[in-house]
Amino acid sequence: MNAALTVGVAAFAVDVAGARSSEVQPAPRVRAASVTKPLLFWAGATAEPFATGRAEWEALARPAVTVSDNEATAELWARVGEGRLLAAVHALSGVAWTAERGGEHESLCLLVTAKELAAAYASFAFDVSDAAQQLRNWMRAVPPEQTFGVRAVAGAALGIPAISIGVKCGWFGGERAHAVVIADVGARSLGAVVTTSRPWDDSSRHACELAAGDNRRLIALHESFAGSSIRLGVRRAIEVAASL
Repeated sequence: MNAALTVGVAAFAVDVAGARSSEVQPAPRVRAASVTKPLLFWAGATAEPFATGRAEWEALARPAVTVSDNEATAELWARVGEGRLLAAVHALSGVAWTAERGGEHESLCLLVTAKELAAAYASFAFDVSDAAQQLRNWMRAVPPEQTFGVRAVAGAALGIPAISIGVKCGWFGGERAHAVVIADVGARSLGAVVTTSRPWDDSSRHACELAAGDNRRLIALHESFAGSSIRLGVRRAIEVAASL
């Protein structure tokens, strides 16, 4: 394990009794990168212009979730507006976030913890609205190369097929990589959240410059320092979620 890596882990569970979450391993607040995209589009579906423009919403939401399209997410952010979008996230989940400026688009700079992400995703997993269900379907369609192997980890831990497991990951700058898993187990949904971060330095900057424009190389870079920790964290969180 990378000694410089900081790892946050949290779990959640959803069933007829409601939505519950639990912090497994605390860690400082970090920028979210792309791991909040399903939540942002969940919130955006309730706000204009997308509350009455479902086709436009779907055209942006699908690529944002399935292939982590940053331009689609930036379009959501611009058309709804930061204030209204984050207010909608808070209204739906009870979680309040702010965006930090500099280096990335504001939609990727939400300052989050694994505990907060688990609480927000628990509310999201509990929602039976058409938008929430469609977003979870798209999470199940995220390609394996964008999952850091966590779909296989969750499937093995729970003995369920890959089609039952939704995933969304985020990565940026050779310094952060995160993952969220939602696994459908019968009438329950069990979830795991892992955030990781490490100090940014000249080496990580150089590695990112070499991989610029090649998403597979960028993901491989983040896999090299965070992949094993993310998979271990997901396994731990799934075990906790099963007991919630």
